Amino acid sequence: MHLIFSAWFYVWFLGGMFVNSLHIKEGMPHTLHERGNYSYLATPPSNQRALFEYAMNGLDMNFGPPFLACFDSPRYSAWYAVGLLARNEDDDAKVASKIIRDVIDFQYKDPSVLWFGTFKSHPDAPNPSPVYPPKIYGSYDSNQGLFVCTSWIIVMEEFQHLLEPNLVTLMKESMYNATVGDGYRVGGVDGDNLYPVYSNPWYMRVMAATYVGHMQSDANLTFWGNEWASQAIAEFDRFGTLSEFNSGTYSGVTLYALSLWGYMPKNSTIASRAKDIITKTWISIGNYYNPTLKTLGGPWDRTYGFDMKSYFGILGAQITGLIGGIQDGTAPIPSPLLGSEHYGDAAAVALIPLISKFHDPYVPASVLSRLTKMDSSGHTYFAQAVSPPFENPLYPRNYTSWTGNGLSAGGIQIDGREVGGAAINPTNFVPGVILWATGTGKTGWISHYATSSSISAVATSKNLTVSYPLPRRSARNRAIFRKSLGCISR
Repeated sequence: MHLIFSAWFYVWFLGGMFVNSLHIKEGMPHTLHERGNYSYLATPPSNQRALFEYAMNGLDMNFGPPFLACFDSPRYSAWYAVGLLARNEDDDAKVASKIIRDVIDFQYKDPSVLWFGTFKSHPDAPNPSPVYPPKIYGSYDSNQGLFVCTSWIIVMEEFQHLLEPNLVTLMKESMYNATVGDGYRVGGVDGDNLYPVYSNPWYMRVMAATYVGHMQSDANLTFWGNEWASQAIAEFDRFGTLSEFNSGTYSGVTLYALSLWGYMPKNSTIASRAKDIITKTWISIGNYYNPTLKTLGGPWDRTYGFDMKSYFGILGAQITGLIGGIQDGTAPIPSPLLGSEHYGDAAAVALIPLISKFHDPYVPASVLSRLTKMDSSGHTYFAQAVSPPFENPLYPRNYTSWTGNGLSAGGIQIDGREVGGAAINPTNFVPGVILWATGTGKTGWISHYATSSSISAVATSKNLTVSYPLPRRSARNRAIFRKSLGCISR
């Protein structure tokens, strides 16, 4: 598969057959760029507008020369540029145009290297070389190309009338290069972990290939966009869950990608299922979110913090766009946002309100209720997910949780092949956790740090029990730890 895709690319790229398609093709949904220049921000709901303004105020303060950058990051700068075009006040469009050109300058353009089409993580980063050895997520990050390319889909659909035609052409070429370069990636080859179970970049690659293939009349990209979508859907349909499950950051990225469905061709594979996946993903989020703590309860496959009021998670911004809370301080995002933990990802907030029209209608009313008000008696929840080839599909991860007034507890039963979950990162993988209201406006927590690939952490309304079983081929268990929830002050 990898060799066929790469060989196809060389014939087209080196043969000079790049197609510059300057108009969205027939079959794309009707969008706003056709209606002239006006304030785009008049269209999102009030909560989404407030979220956008809150984020852009902070991003404005983090933007400046010498590289016209936000957080010294081409990716974050690209997202900020989209926000500037949406705001379109004073010289916003002019500045956004400059940023976009600068970002493209940091794109790798040599089609003979594995990192072709992605962007530097930092403007000062050297190119991978013998003295800076090529290593994915080290000297280069292939996901950067997907973050930038998918955000520019919004520009193509909503704001290209604010840009000079030659810049639009340059962006389309950049998007094409990013999408083709992403096609070089194969899970398990060259140290890459991009399998369909790596939900957030996989759904972004689906959207990039589907959209760019249609935009450029490229049948090969269109084929792979639909093929990759089918693979992602097959993994989702195992248990009705994302394989990268319950993450304040990465569930948010996946929902962002899925929300681009409205810009995809109507006959594309992902357009037929994105709404359903959004809905089912929010059902699980609604069962984990604790409105009395204003944070997402655990356990978490990957997390950068324990309290969304203290660290920025993209999912927290999406919840805020749905229920509000910025003015009264009840939103599950840090206040102040500026300088909070993991703050760089806040640049994504410039995008979320713009595509909320393809997302918010598919969040069930029952979930919206749980995001704002706790059940009177609390609730338990059970879910399953699996991430082959990191786990045997016959032995999925089992998730149990208790969500109550001022208290959340969650555990994972996992029989993996490596320590640290599918991401093989024990620092971000939290298979057992208890969160509670401290009475001081803060959230306290105790978590289980994974040191084994086989863990049984089970949460109930009364306790969190953790044991280290041997792999499934053995029936022998070794109980290690039990923490009663009754001793936690609520």
